[in-house]
Amino acid sequence: MPEEDRKKKVVTNPYPFFAARFWHGMLAGPWFRLLAKNRFRIHPLQIPLACTLSSVSLLNSTLRPLQQAILGRKLAKVQVKDAPIFIVGHWRSGTTLLHELMVLDQRYTFPSTYECFAPNHFLISAWLVTRMRFLIPSRRPMDNMITGWERPQEEEFALCNMGIPSPYLTMVFPNEPPQYPEYLDLESLSPEARRQWQQALVWFLSRLTFRRPKRIILKSPPHLARIKAIL
Repeated sequence: MPEEDRKKKVVTNPYPFFAARFWHGMLAGPWFRLLAKNRFRIHPLQIPLACTLSSVSLLNSTLRPLQQAILGRKLAKVQVKDAPIFIVGHWRSGTTLLHELMVLDQRYTFPSTYECFAPNHFLISAWLVTRMRFLIPSRRPMDNMITGWERPQEEEFALCNMGIPSPYLTMVFPNEPPQYPEYLDLESLSPEARRQWQQALVWFLSRLTFRRPKRIILKSPPHLARIKAIL
C-alpha cells in the first residue's frame, strides 16, 4: 500500500480530557501510597486529574464499607461453584476479541468494564454511574475497538483498584521505573502476599457471582505468567 494511502487510513481517537481513567476506581489508601512511592512526580498539566483521582478515591473508600453494610450477610453466603475460564495470551494477540466472542454465550458471565473500574462498590453504584456514558470514550484509543461500561474487561484493573500491587500501575506513572514487576508471575512473592492476591481475586469473583450466578470467563494478559498460581 502506498505511503499516502496508509496515512489516510489512520484513525485518530484521542482520550477526552474529562473521561474517567481506571484509576478513578482506586481506594484512597492504595492511591496515596502510589503517589508517595513515585515521589508525587506529577506533571503540572496533570495536577487537575490527580486532584480528581484523590477526591474520588475518598468516595470509593466510603462506598466499599457501605456496600458491605448493605449486602454483607448475603455476600457471605456466595460461593463460586464453577471454576472460572481463563483466556491467556500476550498483549495485542487477540485476547480481547476472543473474550468478547466467548461471552456471547449466555451460559457464561464476565467482569464488565464498570465492575473492573469500581470493584469496591459496583453492586450499589452501577445503576447510577453506568448511565453516565460520557465518562468513557466510545472507542479504545489504541485500536479503535468499541468500549462501554457493560463490555468485558480485564480483572487486573479490578485488582489494582482494590489495592493489590500490579505491573499495570506503571501506566499511572509511565516515566518512572516499572511498578511491582514481581506481581507479574507471583513466583517471588512471600506466602502472605500471594495469599492476599488470591483472596482479592476470589473476593471480586464472589461479587460477580452474586450479581450474575454463572460461570465466569476472565481475560488478563498477565495471567499468561501465572499459570501455576491460577491452577
